[in-house]
Amino acid sequence: MGLGTTLIMLALSLSAQASSLPPLNPGERLVLAPGTYYGPWEIDQPGVHLVAEGVVLDGGGQGSALILAAPGIVVEGLTVRNVGHQSDFYAPDAAVWLVECLACRLEGLVAEGVTTGVRIEGSLGAVVRDAYLTGTAKGPGITIFESPGAAVLDSYISNFLDGIYLERADNTRVIGNVVNQSARYGLHLMFSHNVELAFNQVLDNRVGSALMFGTRAHYHHNVMRGHQGPLAFGLLVQELADSLLEHNTIVSNTIGILAVSAEGNTFQHNELTGNGFGLLIQRAPGDGASSALLSNNRFLNNLYDVAIDDPEANVTLYGNAFDRASPLDLQGDGVSDLPYLPSSTFAILASRQPDLTIFALSPGILLWEQAEAAVPGLRLMTLADHAAWRLTVEPPEGDGFMAWSGWLLVALALGGWRWLR
Repeated sequence: MGLGTTLIMLALSLSAQASSLPPLNPGERLVLAPGTYYGPWEIDQPGVHLVAEGVVLDGGGQGSALILAAPGIVVEGLTVRNVGHQSDFYAPDAAVWLVECLACRLEGLVAEGVTTGVRIEGSLGAVVRDAYLTGTAKGPGITIFESPGAAVLDSYISNFLDGIYLERADNTRVIGNVVNQSARYGLHLMFSHNVELAFNQVLDNRVGSALMFGTRAHYHHNVMRGHQGPLAFGLLVQELADSLLEHNTIVSNTIGILAVSAEGNTFQHNELTGNGFGLLIQRAPGDGASSALLSNNRFLNNLYDVAIDDPEANVTLYGNAFDRASPLDLQGDGVSDLPYLPSSTFAILASRQPDLTIFALSPGILLWEQAEAAVPGLRLMTLADHAAWRLTVEPPEGDGFMAWSGWLLVALALGGWRWLR
């Protein structure tokens, strides 16, 4: 043992029960013997290092099971069960609650069937790593509030209201997590700046990720898949500014990316496959117009690649790849020698009146879109990509994709914006 470190072994068998921690001194290292313990517990001494491999903490069904309320606390390997049922979004009962816990760290936390997994509040530099959390769909899995510099790393989070919720959490990192089956958002970022969200899998939630009311987010190398239903999207970017969204894979969502009154953002090297709308840009009532650069993205097997329902939007497309781009390539470099418009007036109309999508594959609409493609005077050339690449991939067999995508878009008409209000 190093200087200033105390090793305490509690000689309890696997069936033993204890209701409280022994008195702790600052900087102590406490190793608990495996077994079931009964809480709730609170650690309020700085620098305590709790090693709890094989330990189950039963919170007694009242409040949060473990409260960490001093700087520099580390908890390793703890399993928590039976927390309280308070699901107030900003004050939920949690497996572990960090409050004014500077540079605290949770490693390998397991909490199943809990209201909230981890609640972080007023705690600069908190870290959650290798957590396994499942919930009751009532509260957020991990909530980070007014806690800049936090990190959520390599964790599994399932069946909460929001998988990970961040508010006023500047300079936070959310990296390498799996978030699924959330009753609302998978990842939800609000009023935060300089946040990095990377290498996460956001799967089969009510909707995917939402980045809202912040600046300078870096959202990259994430997978967003399987968000289908009324206004379900892989990624919502709402009133987010000056952010970079790149190298993401966005598959099988009703809307791949929904951008609403978002300014100065760059979308590059993303793959949008098998969505209803690949990218839909809209303007919220009373808010400013969107502006964006779309560069080197791949659009494949979407019913509509791009639709922009904002006459004042400033959107530039350059060097994107489309499976329906013009095949005219006189120079043989794979780049279309004609500008390609990855949208249509019907796509824009359908974005305003989603119920019209039931006609998307009708002969009349297909003829309409073919006429726009053939007659330059009918094309919305301000949305054209002047350096589009043509993807030379095989189309899906049969008409299953088109029927499936049409069904997704019909679902848009059922809910509209109402559930987001």
